[in-house]
Amino acid sequence: MTGQLLEFLTIYGLPAAALLLAIGQFGVPIPTSLALLTLGALSASDDTDVTTAFIWALAGASLGDQAGFFTGRLAGQSAESRPGLIGGLARKARAAEPRLARWGGSGVFFSRWLVTPLGPAINIASGITGLSWTRFTLWGVAGEALWVSIYIALGFSFGSNIETLAGILGNLTMALAMLALAALLGWRLKLAVQTAQARTRQNRNPHL
Repeated sequence: MTGQLLEFLTIYGLPAAALLLAIGQFGVPIPTSLALLTLGALSASDDTDVTTAFIWALAGASLGDQAGFFTGRLAGQSAESRPGLIGGLARKARAAEPRLARWGGSGVFFSRWLVTPLGPAINIASGITGLSWTRFTLWGVAGEALWVSIYIALGFSFGSNIETLAGILGNLTMALAMLALAALLGWRLKLAVQTAQARTRQNRNPHL
């Protein structure tokens, strides 16, 4: 995969990298993190300029985020029953709404770089729930800038071992996503228990 990406990006250049990132951030399952590591490796070998690579990568990732946001804003409410990619993303977005309601813009920020598997769903959920475009964009661009910087820097530093590094980082990201999901479920379970206890006390003491 690494060799193919290196060849692809060497032939088609930074616009192709931006397109890959846009598609990936919209929700198509392609190795976006590996693409960023590859850009870093290309920069280290002087095949591209690192600043230019960062700008193209940030633009592509942000474009994918915007596409997801406006999909949620325009079609998300009716998309859950659809088959295929859009329907799947809409259903994930509905599940992500409680997290977004609790975290707001910071949820958008952390889903760009810390729990990246949640990113596409958070994008659509942001559009569905009516999060303001300005707030979404500011938090999203900030998070994408951090994500792009981290991965390009890692690719620049460890260019000869980027496939192994990508596997390690992918496993770490998935573990963080599972921890975030477990925390959310635990929080909701705690609320459910507290609600049940309050109802029980009220039933026992109806005049309170």
